[in-house]
This record gives sequence, C-alpha cells and structure tokens, in this order.
Amino acid sequence: MSMGEIADHGSTGRNAWRVIKKHFDTISTVTIVQAAVRIAVLLPLLLPRLSGGKLPMWISVACSAALYIAFVIPLRFWAKEKLRRLFFTRNASGHRKNPYQKWLQTGLVRYGRGILWGLPFLAGAGYFLYGKAQMSYTDMWQPVQYLAVLVGKEPNIGTGGAVAVVLLALFAVVFAYGWWRDLPVEYMPVRSLGTVRSLHWSKRIRKKHKKELCGNAVVNILLSVIPAAAAVAVLVPYVLSRVDFSLSMDMVANLLLRLLKAPLPRTQILELLAVLALLYLPLCVLRKVRNAALMGKLMHQHPEHHHHEEENGEGENAPERESKAHAIG
Repeated sequence: MSMGEIADHGSTGRNAWRVIKKHFDTISTVTIVQAAVRIAVLLPLLLPRLSGGKLPMWISVACSAALYIAFVIPLRFWAKEKLRRLFFTRNASGHRKNPYQKWLQTGLVRYGRGILWGLPFLAGAGYFLYGKAQMSYTDMWQPVQYLAVLVGKEPNIGTGGAVAVVLLALFAVVFAYGWWRDLPVEYMPVRSLGTVRSLHWSKRIRKKHKKELCGNAVVNILLSVIPAAAAVAVLVPYVLSRVDFSLSMDMVANLLLRLLKAPLPRTQILELLAVLALLYLPLCVLRKVRNAALMGKLMHQHPEHHHHEEENGEGENAPERESKAHAIG
C-alpha cells in the first residue's frame, strides 16, 4: 500500500483539508522551515544600514541572491516533496544519494523558464523601482509620456501612466502563466527522476490534465485575492488621506511618486504584518497543500510512470529504470 494518504478519490479541497488536520505537525514544520530560510536570506539586505552606509547596497543584494539560489530554490523541492508524499508515495529505499544537486539543477531550470516569460514585466517593474530610487521625476516619467503619444494622446503623465499600468498588468498575466506552466515539476520525484525526466513528465501531466490544473489554478487565484484585497484595504485609506485626487493627473502622479518614496507609518506596517500572518500565510499553505493533493491524485492515475521511480530511486542511471523509460517513452 502507498505511504500516501490519498488514492484517486475525493475532491482536491477535501483531500487537502483532511491531510492538513491529520498531518498538521508535518505541514507546520515545512512552513516554519520555509519561512525561516526566507527570512535568513533577507538579512544581508540590512547590512548597509547596520554598517552606516559603508557597505554598498549591491553587495548585500548579491549576498541575498546567492543565499536564495543556494538554499531557497532547492528547499522548495524538499518542501514540495514532503507535502506530495502526504498524498502519494511508495516505500522508498533509505540509501540514496543526496538530492541537493538535482533539486538545485531542476530549480534553476524551472526558474529560468519562468523568468523568460516574465522578462517584459520584470524589465518594466525594474525600471520604475530604479527610477524611484535613482532618477529625477522628469527623467523617470519621460518614457511614460512617450506611451501617451503612441496611443495618439497628448504627452502627459496621466495618460502615459494609465497605458504603463495596463501594459504591466498584461505582462504580469503572461509572467503568471509562464510560471504556472511548470508547476507540476515541483511535485515530481526529482531525487529519482532527475531534471530532464521530471520536466518530461511534468509536460505530459500538464497536457493530459489541463482541465484539472486550470481549475486548481482558479481556486489558488481566489485564495491569493483575499490577502491582496486585505492589503489594499489597509493602504487605500492611507493613500486617500495624503493624495488629493481632484487635482490634475500629472499632479496626482507626482504626489503618488513622492508617497512611494516615503516610508510607511508604523500603523500601516503593523496592519500589513497582521494581514501577512492571519491571511496570507495560512492561505498560502492551503494553496501548496492543494497543489500537492492534486499532483498526488494525478500521479496515482499514472502508476506506471511514477511508482517505480520513487520506489527504486537510486538515481536515473539504473539499467532497469532506463529500460522502462525507453519502453514508455
């Protein structure tokens, strides 16, 4: 019998809730480890302030990026494996090679493929973040004025800003789709399949079970909208109290830019932290468990492709597995 809790019955939501209640300790441990690692990765960003500005910001950013690649990316696969095994696995050999290299390699490929889809959004968002910190108001908004001209309007910041927001929103949707496409690979038995075969089976599952994956994505979006709406509810009164929207669009844009450069008051920071702790984190965990429940269910429907891989998992070069792979490929 499989060590997982789920066969191929029941809805994804019911399966997820049942496992959350039954394995709350395991899920809590995974969540705490993931949160702690991410906090640790962000700590180098405090070094410039702690050093009194002596340490360049780019060094601290580079340190955080290196830590993220070395720890967060492979540990994402560790966490997803832990969650997926609550729904689908077989008794696996206890003598296996360290999967860190496979997790890291697969993670880098997964991130690279997703980032390619997100390049337009990242370029646009990066420009505004850089401009907010390093450029003058006039220089920063000059390209935005050109956008207004391209749509046949007067070169003003308000129209150009509206066009920029629409473009960034479209780019964000493209980015989200590109990232979602490879979601199944994070729940593959990467330690035994390796990178190439994990991507191969991820693609097959995406094509064969697109309806189930899309339905799960819709639920995940709704679960993400709830904390996002709460964060907006915190910020909107603060913005309305400091920006007079009856002014011209150019003046409103100028005021919003100045507001972005100013630090948030302590009250709003505490409210956002409450939203993070009470809404975002629990619903984020629910989304991850739902993903694992769905992947466990789909993998249970294809035992010929997955059962033997995890059961024998000593690496992808074993002769028996290679002959099976050729037979089903």
